[in-house]
Amino acid sequence: MRRCLLTITCVALLLTACAKTVVVTREVVRETEVTRVVVVREKEGQITPPPTYTPYPTYTPYPTPTSTPEPTPTTTPTATPTPGLPPTPTVTPTETPTPVPTGTPTRSSVISRPAYTPTPAMTRLPDKDPGPPFTILVSANRAGPDSTYLVTGIVRNDGTETYEAVGAVATFFDDQGFRHGPIEVNFPFLLLRPGEECPFSIEIAARNVVSFLLHPQGRPTERQSAPVMLAHLSMSYVGIDGVRITGIAINKNPFKVKNVVVAGVLKDAGGQIVSVGGTYVLEEDIKPGDWVRFDLLIERRPFYRYWLYAQAERDWE
Repeated sequence: MRRCLLTITCVALLLTACAKTVVVTREVVRETEVTRVVVVREKEGQITPPPTYTPYPTYTPYPTPTSTPEPTPTTTPTATPTPGLPPTPTVTPTETPTPVPTGTPTRSSVISRPAYTPTPAMTRLPDKDPGPPFTILVSANRAGPDSTYLVTGIVRNDGTETYEAVGAVATFFDDQGFRHGPIEVNFPFLLLRPGEECPFSIEIAARNVVSFLLHPQGRPTERQSAPVMLAHLSMSYVGIDGVRITGIAINKNPFKVKNVVVAGVLKDAGGQIVSVGGTYVLEEDIKPGDWVRFDLLIERRPFYRYWLYAQAERDWE
């Protein structure tokens, strides 16, 4: 009986071991078959292998720029100015070239082409009435927009006396013989000594003006005008309608002066005066060597250069 049970047990164990072996063997076969299928599909091109990873190119930094050292400027020693006076002034030239702001033609570009001089718009009539011994030199005689007419020029005292209350009267006539005026023409200067000059300008709005007449005015005086020197000039624009010129007026006379007057004109490339302005520095007791500042505003019109005139009155006190 025992031997029978032992035999049965051994058979059972043997059967169990054989079953596990068969399962494992089948699994191995499956794995082999699957592996074989995969290999065949790769050879047939049915499975696309994963793309090869391409790394980004290695970053190469920009080369460090090499700065070129700037040359060391050579400084010019400046003389020590006198206390109370700006640095040593320069003598004012008779004609001051205009600085070149944006939009203004340079000197070379203007000179390279002929200067345009407009034909006089009106006929100047001779002055037959007696008056001060002044010579009136007309610079511009032009017709402008909106029935306007402009006359500019220089008045010069050709007599032997100094005159005060200097000026002129202008009379205009149209093509129908109608008279416009007389119109007062104010001069910037208070006095006019022998040989001294002063600019003037007058503009009228009227239709069909064909002629004009200028008559000088003034009376002799014991007052004396005196020259002053202009220095440290600076020009700038004020908006679109003004030209501003600043600087200092220095008394180089051996006596005191007062009432400094600075007049300025704007000239076109043909040398004609297109605008006139004046300013007063009503200051007394300007001692020899002293100076005063001036600030001059001129109506802006197309111009090429500016020209300044200056005078003072001798201070007897």
